[in-house]
Amino acid sequence: MKFGLFVLLSCAILSNSALSQESPYNFNWKKDLIYSSGAGLILAGGVFADYQTRPLTAAQVNSLDSYALSGIDRFAINNWNPKVKTASDAVLYASFALPAFMMINKRARKDYLVVGFIYAEVAMITLGITEFAKAGVKRPRPFVYNPSVSMHHKTERDARFSFFSGHTSLTAALCFTTAKVFSDYSENHVHEALVWTGAALVPIVVGYLRFESGQHFPTDLIAGYFVGGAIGYLVPWLHRRKSITKVLTISPYGLNGGGGLYLSYQL
Repeated sequence: MKFGLFVLLSCAILSNSALSQESPYNFNWKKDLIYSSGAGLILAGGVFADYQTRPLTAAQVNSLDSYALSGIDRFAINNWNPKVKTASDAVLYASFALPAFMMINKRARKDYLVVGFIYAEVAMITLGITEFAKAGVKRPRPFVYNPSVSMHHKTERDARFSFFSGHTSLTAALCFTTAKVFSDYSENHVHEALVWTGAALVPIVVGYLRFESGQHFPTDLIAGYFVGGAIGYLVPWLHRRKSITKVLTISPYGLNGGGGLYLSYQL
């Protein structure tokens, strides 16, 4: 009896241990290639739409009225700092290394295919939606309203792509993806909290740099943060494996003067 109970308990523990080591994500070549292709089409469409945008003329620039902007956005029109813009580029490019950070985790390394697909889908969807928004809204950047900035910069095609911030959306997407994937593999809640805190703060830093450099209005940055963050969280979540709950129940019983333990293992 004791030996049989020991064997059953050992099997239950080993089964639960194997479950905890199971990949948190499903990977299906057919489905993931379809999803990635769809994300690629979104990106291609957004880039194509961007290239159809014509730059502002000098007459259009001179006709802009800063008082037509919302009160919060008017704070950005006097900002112009190319060095800060370069710093924002550096933080964005550094975020491209986040997938490599996930390879520190042994389980994530085994799932490099699905983790790679997740990051690729996140990046393409975020960039595609961002480019579609920029091409559709065609909002002049804050520095276009700044009289101290040369007309050369104001009449570039890129000067019409203020809404919403691509630096902020892509950084938020990559950071939130990293935090979500890390949390799905991690069993250390303290580490998870630290990673999530960093994931939330880094895009804010990028947004601040974009604001100070005169590239974006506050509303551009807020929109970019939430769009990127939502995509970065939802794409890994949609790849999640359906959870299977296994419950081991042990209860005593007595019958005709005898007794023992009743063991139930629910699949």
